[in-house]
Amino acid sequence: MKKFFIASFTFTFLYSCNTEVTSDMPNMGLFEEYLFELASDEFEGRAPGTNGGSMTKNYISDQYKDMGLNMFGDSYLMPVKLAEVTLNTNMSEFNLTYQGEKIDLKADKQFVYWTKRQVDDVELKPSDLIFVGYGVNAPEYDWIDYSDIDVTGKTLVLLINDPGFELQDPNLFKGKAMTYYGRWGYKYEEAARRGASGVLIIHETAPAAYGWEVVENSNTGPQLDLSIENKNLDRIELEGWITKDVAEMIFSKYGKTYDQMKAYALSDDFKPFDLDGFQLSAKIKNDIRYAESHNVVGFVEGSTKPEEYLMVMAHWDHLGISPNGEIYNGAVDNATGVAMVMSLAEYFSKRDTERSIIFIGLTAEESGLLGSAYFAENMPFDASQMIAGLNFDAYFAFGKAKDIQIVGYGASQLEDLMSISAQKKNKYLSPDWQPEKGLFYRSDHISFAKIGIPVLYTDPGIDMIDGGRDKGIELVNGYYLGGCYHKTCDELGDDWDYAGIEQDLEIFADFLLNLANSADTYPNWYEGNEFKAIRDKSLSQ
Repeated sequence: MKKFFIASFTFTFLYSCNTEVTSDMPNMGLFEEYLFELASDEFEGRAPGTNGGSMTKNYISDQYKDMGLNMFGDSYLMPVKLAEVTLNTNMSEFNLTYQGEKIDLKADKQFVYWTKRQVDDVELKPSDLIFVGYGVNAPEYDWIDYSDIDVTGKTLVLLINDPGFELQDPNLFKGKAMTYYGRWGYKYEEAARRGASGVLIIHETAPAAYGWEVVENSNTGPQLDLSIENKNLDRIELEGWITKDVAEMIFSKYGKTYDQMKAYALSDDFKPFDLDGFQLSAKIKNDIRYAESHNVVGFVEGSTKPEEYLMVMAHWDHLGISPNGEIYNGAVDNATGVAMVMSLAEYFSKRDTERSIIFIGLTAEESGLLGSAYFAENMPFDASQMIAGLNFDAYFAFGKAKDIQIVGYGASQLEDLMSISAQKKNKYLSPDWQPEKGLFYRSDHISFAKIGIPVLYTDPGIDMIDGGRDKGIELVNGYYLGGCYHKTCDELGDDWDYAGIEQDLEIFADFLLNLANSADTYPNWYEGNEFKAIRDKSLSQ
């Protein structure tokens, strides 16, 4: 696989030699047909494990069959085994003590906790607390919070996000933009690698990019996860969050404020701080139900390099039906993305390409990117054979814009290649306008980035032809802030303008066609990106 390493100027030249815009484009009539079907009441909100979920995956599968796409094995439906774990709050205990005295805290309002271990009973024996700053081990950013400390058996108290956000220093991590090290998932995983028993992340709205209500609602009630053979016994016993006021109380025992401890965590002389006197113990009782869903996977086979793949993905699942019978149709999130994948699949089903192109409808994204995680771990080929991925997640029909947003801008050489295709339509690439929210780490493509595969996550542009950036930001905020995001009002509207989606589909088709037919082009992450070393190792084996 060492042949993959070629200079960036070389691949850009090879790719850009194809300067002709493709003469035929994805069929917008079919796009609207797919969209209207997926967003209809008939599909009952597309929740995995429900009748609506079954109808959704079967519909996509039937369309792939009509297109004549190839399959891995004997079906487009690739099983994803799930475990639904519900914390039995009546039979579980969470005990934070100071010098042996229990501290009275309000469950859900001041703390949430769970275990990823898929067993009925988990016990966290009395565990000493230690403050580990941001809980980050990032040598490429010259930042190690765990220096010279053994945290085996301890419960870690740590800050959300990464140091770059707090200091707004573009030379520290990625400045305002969240890195993977800022995500809560990374922090729990790193703690497990170091032998910790528990983690309590301190919530703060700005660096978390959401309020406490999101933490509470997302981590209480039934929780879907992949059904893991080892029952996740390599995860820590307890994962959780605490509010800032709880952290203030803890730090006050040492004459420190929360702000002082955060400043210490950001200083050059930071070392983990033992929270002497504090211990956490817990007894966790789980109710576990096992289920099965499916990713829907089809591909067109390349003519000269069929063993090399491009991947186009979107999650098909949404939130189902509310307790009072209202349907979460998820028209924006993510019937739009699935319809785009299907439109591109239909387009490429009629074309010959040198490389193969995979089209994936992913399940259980709303439950924690589970379908993509499963596929990334169980691909029917080696990760080094996947050349690149393209992800769509909630694509607005706001009309034409001058740009295409790249979520996590500045990550990979795929941006150079996408820019070539965008320029043919007189569009430019723009960074996502809220990089501090870490959206790059919150959608399905990240499952593939974590194993090194270069991926692009695109959003519709916000520099509107009519109204500019101010108008675009207004429209996006209208959906996410007090609008219809994850609400039953996320439905198709008579005012939807598909002209922007049509233009972007043409760009994506051109991008994929060029990369699929540029057999000597092997894009990688940019130097300094946290996933480049993983990719380099994959390609060198």
